[in-house]
Amino acid sequence: MLKSRSSLWVFAVRNLLSRPTRAGLALVGLSIPVLGVLGLFSLSGGIRNLLGDTLAQVRGILVLRENAPSDIFSDLPAEMGEALRRVPGVRVVAPQIWKIAPSIEGRNLFARTAADFLARPREQSLEGIFNLVQIEGKDVAQHARLRSDVYGSKMIASERGGGRFLNDSDRGQPRIVISTKLAADYPDRQGHPRKVGDKLAIGNRRFTIVGLYNTGSMLLDNTILMDIDTARQLLNVKDETVSCFLVEPVDPARIDAIAEAIEQAIPGVDARTMSEFQAGAGQVLGTVDMLLLLIIGLSLIVGSVGILNTMLMSTSERFAEFGILRTNGWSRGDVLHLVLAESVCLGLLAGVAGCLLALGGVTVVNRFLGHGLQLALTPGLLALGLGLAAALGTLGGLYPAWRASRLAPMETIRLGSR
Repeated sequence: MLKSRSSLWVFAVRNLLSRPTRAGLALVGLSIPVLGVLGLFSLSGGIRNLLGDTLAQVRGILVLRENAPSDIFSDLPAEMGEALRRVPGVRVVAPQIWKIAPSIEGRNLFARTAADFLARPREQSLEGIFNLVQIEGKDVAQHARLRSDVYGSKMIASERGGGRFLNDSDRGQPRIVISTKLAADYPDRQGHPRKVGDKLAIGNRRFTIVGLYNTGSMLLDNTILMDIDTARQLLNVKDETVSCFLVEPVDPARIDAIAEAIEQAIPGVDARTMSEFQAGAGQVLGTVDMLLLLIIGLSLIVGSVGILNTMLMSTSERFAEFGILRTNGWSRGDVLHLVLAESVCLGLLAGVAGCLLALGGVTVVNRFLGHGLQLALTPGLLALGLGLAAALGTLGGLYPAWRASRLAPMETIRLGSR
């Protein structure tokens, strides 16, 4: 009988170290799936944080065509604005036009995506995958009445070259406000970021940059702002059509009730608050997580089978050792605990390796990312990785431990002497 459980764990570690090659292969086989799980949840958490931070900057209710996935794919009659203004509790109704930008400086959507991924500086190449430049046409007069405009509140100070936001003088004029990110993405001929006063070719027209903003979110910083009539001319949108309406309630605390009242008063529309957008995005991300987890689960099973194979081979080679231990007073339970301790140690080592790889990988990737997207590897996720690896190590060692503990002492010595 062992004097203490601590000596059993020391004995288990020594047994693993005596067979480094086999233990190392099993460790690698399990640590890679653990790394995959942590990487997946870190990316999912980072995207959720990005969405949360982005939507937290937007205020109000977005009124879209019913079942439209986003404002880009929505179209509503412009005259609906009057019906929205008659809904009790509505303070401001601001029409908007949203479309994917046509060619910018001669680069269309596909050319921009390829160029962003291949030609940008290395530290920005990963975020180029997420770039989709959009045009937002604003009803300048109505947007000026909003208590808070996400872009207007994030303008670069004029003394720092940020210019100004759109105003009544920009109605129908080829003037735009862009982000500092887009200014850098489409530099001038000397390779310098565009600045206030420079021209930017969009489609078949040239626009004057009158202002620069920076929200810090890659989901918002890919938007070019212009007057709604200018956007209609550029995008060939009819005067009687808008993409959506941004509605600001009189009392922000009643935003959910007003959204429901809008849907009841006007058929064929969805009135969505930012919390609804976040909940919908969370459901989509949850579905994607489940699909990817099913794929990674197969890798985890393979890793667990690797530990099972390692422990089976290890116990088969040590039958004589177990027999001698049994003749010296070890019980079946002691042998069972020893083999299980070895498999748990192997699982924990794989978990530690997977966590260290994940920490290193997340640190490196986060240096390449920017504009609000950061992989989120929390202490809870690291604990999940360790616990998952330990659990799989235990499962992989159950059968070898049971098999080794069931053999009689003389039988194990006889089998081990072959």
